[in-house]
Amino acid sequence: MILKDKTAIVTGAASGIGRATAVRFAREGANVALVDMNAAGLAEAEAACGEAGAKSLVLERDAADPGVMDALVAETARAFGGIDILVNTIVHRVRGKFLDITIEEFRRVLEVNVTSYYFLTQKVVPHMIERGGGSVIHISSQLGFVVIPEYSPYCTSKGAVVNMTRALAFELADRNIRVNSVAPGPTDTPGINRGFQEDPQRLENLLADVPMGRMGRPEEIAEVCLFLAGDASSYVTGHNLVADGGYLAH
Repeated sequence: MILKDKTAIVTGAASGIGRATAVRFAREGANVALVDMNAAGLAEAEAACGEAGAKSLVLERDAADPGVMDALVAETARAFGGIDILVNTIVHRVRGKFLDITIEEFRRVLEVNVTSYYFLTQKVVPHMIERGGGSVIHISSQLGFVVIPEYSPYCTSKGAVVNMTRALAFELADRNIRVNSVAPGPTDTPGINRGFQEDPQRLENLLADVPMGRMGRPEEIAEVCLFLAGDASSYVTGHNLVADGGYLAH
C-alpha cells in the first residue's frame, strides 16, 4: 500500500495507460479522480478501482478544456482533502503528410498533448504545495526522441512534453514537487490499435524495430508510473523514463 492516503488525478482514465495506472494506484491505496469523456469506460474504471478497495471520483470532462480545469481540480481536492499526484495521459494523434496537415489539426494535437499537461499541472501544484510536495507524471513517447513518417504533429508534441518535464522539474524542485515523464514504446491500447487497423503492415514494421519483438501492455507502463508516484523515486525529477522494449537502443 505504498500510496495509502494519497490522492491522484489521472486523465485519460477510461482506457489504455490511464485506466491501467488508475487501477494500479487504487490497489496501492490511493484515492483516484478518474478524468475522461468516455462514460462507459469511466464506469468500468470506477468499478475496477472499487474492487481494489479504493475510493474514486468520476469526472466526465475533457481535460484539455481550460474551462473545466479549475473545477475538476477543486472537486478532487474537496472530495479527498488534497492532491498528491497528477498523471497526464490524454493524447490526440493526427496522421498525414507534412504538406497536408492543417493548422486546425496541428493546434488540436498541441492543445491535448502539451497545453493540457502544462496548465492542468499549474492548477494542481498549489494543492501539492499545501500537502508539502507531490509527484507529476506526464506520458511522453519514444517519438519524443525519434520519428516515424506521417506523424509530425504527434512527434512534435511529445518532444515538447519531454522538455516541459525538465523545465517544470527545475522550477518546482524547491517545493518538493517532482516532475517526470514516461516514454512508452508501442503499447497495446485502443488508440494505437485504431491507427494500425488501417495499415497492419505499419505495425509489423514498427515492431521489427523493437528488440523485445512485441507491444507493451498498459499494465507495464502503469508500473513505471507507480514507481514515479511513490517514495521509491524520491530523488528522481526531471527524468524521462523510457519503457519501449528496447526501441531506442535499436
